[in-house]
Amino acid sequence: GIIDYDDYIREDDDDTTAGNGKLPTNNARAVILTGSGGNFCSGLDLRDQHDDHADASSSNPLREGINMTKHMARLTNHLISLPILSISAVDGYAIGGGAELTTCTDIVVLSRDAKIQFVHAKRGASMGWGGGRRLVKKVGRSRALKMLLLGESVLGEEEAHRLNSNSGSGVYADFVANSGESAFDAAIRRFVNPILHLPCSQSIRAIKSVVSVGDGDRDVIDCSSGSLLFDSNNALRGEIESFTSVWGGESNKEQIRKAKENLKMKKDEY
Repeated sequence: GIIDYDDYIREDDDDTTAGNGKLPTNNARAVILTGSGGNFCSGLDLRDQHDDHADASSSNPLREGINMTKHMARLTNHLISLPILSISAVDGYAIGGGAELTTCTDIVVLSRDAKIQFVHAKRGASMGWGGGRRLVKKVGRSRALKMLLLGESVLGEEEAHRLNSNSGSGVYADFVANSGESAFDAAIRRFVNPILHLPCSQSIRAIKSVVSVGDGDRDVIDCSSGSLLFDSNNALRGEIESFTSVWGGESNKEQIRKAKENLKMKKDEY
């Protein structure tokens, strides 16, 4: 999914004249980011975290981490900056990096069984793709800290109640599916179909670009080249620096090791 998207935006960048400020000429109006197999994304694949993550002598986990987070920062910030409506359709679990992926779209749609949880603190890590900045903008400072430090989950049923109460404050989801309805189907029904009935795709793209500029999305990425922008006042730069200050450190390696052991124990029970 993400690899395919990376290939797509490279092609899209090639089709757009760099630096001319013009929007791509295709007629796309919306993109939906979703998972498969009943879940959105479970984040870090512990099966890929071999002993070399816990043994700095056999690899360079810090360098690998920096390369990974810059790559994902480029992809996620490009996605939210696209001149079309972007939607996260979350069924089941979105954990860790999967939770951070849900911050990089304009709209978040949850199924009733959806669960979004940031586990970075439990892994001795920090956010590094720009998700921290986006999370604070979405739910406010207080709930963002509770989600990031205390592991407070976003649950589909609870978000439905928040939306129905019209509280507005701290709500993560923009829409929650009906019981038995998938987040993807709900996203099509609530957002994509109305967008498709609008008369002009270029108008949609122009409006989305105005919102992106106003919200600061274009301050962190050059959409014509896909390059991240790092200036002294850039929140993304600070987020990547925070990530690199802990990734590959002793606490991070120890928590990864414990998580792998817990995963192995659960497999042995079956």
